[in-house]
Amino acid sequence: MKKTRLIFVMPELNMGGSERVIVNIINGLDREQFSIGLILFSADGALVDELLSDIDIYDLNIYSVKKGLFPLMKKLYTLKPDIVFGGIGHLNISLAIFIPILKKLLPHTKFIARQSNILSINNRHEKHPYIHNWLYKRVYKNYNKIVCQSKQMQRDLVTNYHFPIEKTIVIPNPIDIENIERLSCVDLEYPFSTQTINLITVGQFRYQKRHDLLLKTFAKLDKDYHTLTIIGDGIKREELKDLAKELEIIDRVAFLGHQKNPYAYIKQSDIFVLTSEFEGFPNVVLEANLCGLPVIAFETKGVDTEVIEEGINGILTPFADIDEMAKVIQSIKLEKFNSSDIKNITIEKYSIDMIIKIYEKILNKD
Repeated sequence: MKKTRLIFVMPELNMGGSERVIVNIINGLDREQFSIGLILFSADGALVDELLSDIDIYDLNIYSVKKGLFPLMKKLYTLKPDIVFGGIGHLNISLAIFIPILKKLLPHTKFIARQSNILSINNRHEKHPYIHNWLYKRVYKNYNKIVCQSKQMQRDLVTNYHFPIEKTIVIPNPIDIENIERLSCVDLEYPFSTQTINLITVGQFRYQKRHDLLLKTFAKLDKDYHTLTIIGDGIKREELKDLAKELEIIDRVAFLGHQKNPYAYIKQSDIFVLTSEFEGFPNVVLEANLCGLPVIAFETKGVDTEVIEEGINGILTPFADIDEMAKVIQSIKLEKFNSSDIKNITIEKYSIDMIIKIYEKILNKD
């Protein structure tokens, strides 16, 4: 049987949620069905080392999507793949503009994109929201198929951007269960307290994640019974440290920066807290659940009952209501949450084997 030549396209493979999902998909696809390549604008990212050795990696060695589009098109023409798979939003929309040209040069090639955010919210935070909205309404239809991570994301794309629903499919993010379980069991020298409730969050320090609300919530908790560990880095690091000092909680908050293995820290904690203003699909909720932790999160776009079942794998509170979130954390009875049940539900819904089979079906179909 002739293998389908599948080329993934990403700017880089740094430690982000979308990047990790693409790595999981690439590693998980059946090599009997697919010959797989990956074009990177820059191959310096930390997740490159996690790719299986049989992946053909093409490094454009260009640190700008704008400057790399024509080299990308040239490389695609040379490779002549059966399917091109775009893995992240800003690259997907840039490539969409040129798909009509590529379809003339590569008439047998199909173009698929994975949507990583709820567009109507994400575009508000772009430098030129009107231009982004116009582009998504006009040129995004050039793709043969868009993979949405949730029903909410699909509804947003169809309703607000007039995208044909028949050209969309909902596929949740896969979780690499075996890898996360292995990494979560690594011994830590980090001194988690056995006398307090250990809260933890993992995420890049950018506005969307609203770590400022997390710190303000934490400041309302009993100082003798709660500690907070924050894993992540970004441009707001110093600003957040200054806020922690202002709130007089800096001695109870550990800013650990980027950690290659966050799962060992998550597993040793008691509660995962998520205060994002919006998410495309919160991978970190699934990963925390797989480590057996309940998640307390603000209910918002992308973080709702589709991923958090009240009292089963976590609790949702109204967005930005720090008093209510503090009240929930303060009064939570951890014994009501069964770590094994949380883990098993996550495996049942998001195992990489199940999700990869869905991807294989649509890739073969398209």
